[in-house]
Amino acid sequence: MGDWSDRMKGDPGAWLLEKACPPIRYRYLTEVVGRPADDVDVKSAEQEVYAYKPAQTIVGARSDDGTWFGSLLGFEAMNLPRKKGPGTVPQYRALIEYGWGKDHPIIWSTSDLLQGLLWEDPGLDLRELNGYLVGDPAVEAWLRKRLSRVALTLLVRSGFHEDPGVKRKKAEYYAELEAFYQGDVHAKIYVGETTRTVETDDGEIEQRCALFDPQAPLPSQDLMTFLAFDPDARTKHSGLLEAIADYLFAHAAPEFELTEIGGKTFEKERDLEIRSLDRKDYEDRKLVGRLLQDLELLARCGVLTRSPKAVALVEWLVAQQDEEGVVRADDWIEKVVNRLDYGYFPLEDNWRGKHKKFTDLTFRLMLILRLLDDRCVGA
Repeated sequence: MGDWSDRMKGDPGAWLLEKACPPIRYRYLTEVVGRPADDVDVKSAEQEVYAYKPAQTIVGARSDDGTWFGSLLGFEAMNLPRKKGPGTVPQYRALIEYGWGKDHPIIWSTSDLLQGLLWEDPGLDLRELNGYLVGDPAVEAWLRKRLSRVALTLLVRSGFHEDPGVKRKKAEYYAELEAFYQGDVHAKIYVGETTRTVETDDGEIEQRCALFDPQAPLPSQDLMTFLAFDPDARTKHSGLLEAIADYLFAHAAPEFELTEIGGKTFEKERDLEIRSLDRKDYEDRKLVGRLLQDLELLARCGVLTRSPKAVALVEWLVAQQDEEGVVRADDWIEKVVNRLDYGYFPLEDNWRGKHKKFTDLTFRLMLILRLLDDRCVGA
């Protein structure tokens, strides 16, 4: 797609360094510009990242037992007076995305809990998920495996990919993925249909849902994040990356889907919405933030250009720049955003001020273009 800087109508770097929050400035310097860790400006921005108010709020809400609000996957909104808020997984992910390194004491100590989840330790309390167990070992085994995959993704994302235990679990996961993503993958994932009753404004309706195999390694955001941040994916498993990407863009996800285990139903993990949405959807529903999130994952995996649809969406975003290179896609961007609705977007503390939306958008587009350029050079 050409040199990434040639895709920018201007050079918004100075504007980002003046207007953006510390995580964007730090990540712009390290991930877009490529400055080394010992660079004076990088070291200064790194210290600001650790002092960033949203990050400090997260740290202040950590419980004595090393979790956040006694929860693993919980997505409750923050309410400190009531001791309610997001659980350990989303809070740890947020700190990593803000730029916190794996050697920070908070990250290091939380990684111990993630290691317990990684190994499906039967003695590890499932906390808020205990209500799903109902004494059924099959449900517990499935939940522990799901948590193991989440923990593996977070440990890889935070730089622990060379840890011996993580390397062993990675090998197991790759073997499973390589075997699964061959042949008719769609038929392996979807094993039937079921119905459920849902409440609507017009009363109860019966909703027909695709039923997916609970043991299938689904092409979720967690899977794509694991592949995006593990160096082995691109050096040793490029064929797997291509197979997953080809499946993603050849098969839109069903509108409604769930799985059944031990008489209980569970929703699917967070999917890549780009599979099912087109440009008009992103425009009408104002979902550019979610689009950028998916495009970044595909770019990090080196498979974005395998999809003409994804390439066209990148070109559309490129066209949203003003003459300075700032992405001011105000007509298409979410008006209200909750960080918990996103895997790792946005980085600004809120989007009430317009420049805060635009700094997030501009940084993400520059990062995607840089990633695409790196992949082209590496090829």
